[in-house]
Amino acid sequence: MYTLILILHVILGIAVILAILVFQTSKGSALAMFGGGGDALFNTASGTSFIKKFTMVTAGLFAVTSLLLTIIGSTRQMSSVVQEFPMQQRAPQQQAAPSQPKK
Repeated sequence: MYTLILILHVILGIAVILAILVFQTSKGSALAMFGGGGDALFNTASGTSFIKKFTMVTAGLFAVTSLLLTIIGSTRQMSSVVQEFPMQQRAPQQQAAPSQPKK
């Protein structure tokens, strides 16, 4: 369940970025770099309202998945590598006595 919501969250994040950067209807939109006709494609009232609704719905779903991931993540029992493999106690190493030089 957590993985499914996380994948949906990433997809919604990419969709929000694309909706804001690529489909905006200003003169500086990303579609204008392909010949300057970016405004003509989405200039109608229905196109603009569709993009606005799409962006609002996508951003709302992104916020909902953010909250769900926070709630699930806080109640989910997270395991740690440290818990699975506890550090073993080492016996202190005894220092060897300095060896006597040979004559």
